[in-house]
Amino acid sequence: MTKRKSANRKTITKATASKASVTKSAPKAAKTNGNGTVLIVLGFDEQQKPRGARFEDANIELVTKAAHAMGFKVYRATTADVADAAKKLPIGRLYATGRGFVPNIRPNLYSDVVVALALEPDEAVADSADDKNKVPEPRGLPRSWHDIGPGHLVIAQESNEYGWWEAIVVERQGGTFTLRYRDYPHLPQFVRHRAAIALMYAPNGEPGPEGHPQVA
Repeated sequence: MTKRKSANRKTITKATASKASVTKSAPKAAKTNGNGTVLIVLGFDEQQKPRGARFEDANIELVTKAAHAMGFKVYRATTADVADAAKKLPIGRLYATGRGFVPNIRPNLYSDVVVALALEPDEAVADSADDKNKVPEPRGLPRSWHDIGPGHLVIAQESNEYGWWEAIVVERQGGTFTLRYRDYPHLPQFVRHRAAIALMYAPNGEPGPEGHPQVA
């Protein structure tokens, strides 16, 4: 892949984010087909920890099937910014069973990759039908913490560096929320604790200016 300068795109991406192969017994490198494709797989595991990997010269159908079995998203690394982010990820593995190995990664690395992908919707490989069915109907703004449920619009913190982004609640379990970014539906769902969620208020509703986050 040819490298090229992308300072302008990196600036735009960060500014936007601130706004708000194969054995049964052991893993081997993903089977290659010499097509030069680099794929990124991202998601959260059952312990709500971020996972991510890159698959080089990858068979997109095999990687996508394995990723969807884990509930993860798949992206092509074709633009300069996304390709640079992909290089930071560990190499993923595929097994004869059809499943894949995608290791845990640091939260800040996960955020770096997400931000690189934010303005690149064309990098996303088509979602599975099951994933699309998990999107709740929009319900607007919740009036209180007690009312927050699927479909409500809140503000979620991506990281200290990248700030807070508008997000739609997909699921709530006590003080833990599964969300999707409102303006970046091609990004993977993510999990946040209540401490990293903020409320928004309508201008004629509760106290506080419109869009001002009220942090718990």
